[in-house]
Order: sequence, then C-alpha cells, then structure tokens
Amino acid sequence: MKAKVETLLGIIGGSLGVLASVIILSVALISIWPGGGSMIYGSPVIIGDAGTSLIMIVWGMLSLVVGLVGIAGGIIAKTDMSKGGKLMLVSGIIGFFLYFSIWWIIPGVLLISGGIMAMRSSE
Repeated sequence: MKAKVETLLGIIGGSLGVLASVIILSVALISIWPGGGSMIYGSPVIIGDAGTSLIMIVWGMLSLVVGLVGIAGGIIAKTDMSKGGKLMLVSGIIGFFLYFSIWWIIPGVLLISGGIMAMRSSE
C-alpha cells in the first residue's frame, strides 16, 4: 500500500511532538535530580503549592498524549480519512496553541496541515 501525504504528515508531526515531550520531561527530571539545578518555569502562585518541576512533568505528560494522538490520527488516516483527519487536526491545534513554544511549532503545523488535507480528501 502506498503511503499518502496525510498519513506521513500525521506520523512525522506526532513523532516530533513526542520528541518535544521527551525534551520537556527530561528538563523537568533533571531539575528534580539531586544537584540538578533550579528551574524557573510555570507559576506556583497561580497553580498553588505545586512546584515548578511538578508543573513541567504534567506539561510534558500532556504533551506526550497530544503527540501520541497525532500519531494515531496519522495511522487511522490510512483507512478512514475523516476520523484520522479530525484526530490530527485536534492534536495539531492543541499542540500548536496550548504548547506554543519552539518545540511544538513544527509538529503543530505538520499535524494541522495533514489534518486539513485528510479532511478535504475524505469528501
């Protein structure tokens, strides 16, 4: 079976999103490690007593889930373009706008464009 562009965009975008979440998680875990350095990310005043490392770990886990949903959308797009396109589109929008950082710009754009292409070709 020949791989379509939509499928490739979804799988590549989701994989880059998973890579971004691994980077986020590794930064958080290095900061918790004894002697690991301090991290100034997030705001404990807004979120309560949670430390910045805990916030980063939760942020990284959510980013991992969003990336995995993007990969699933790319795989599902092989058989059902509409469902796969919706998954890629949702994953790309959440990743791009919620995690708007240098790490999620490229995966977000790839997932959004793959989702739009899959939705158009399903019609």
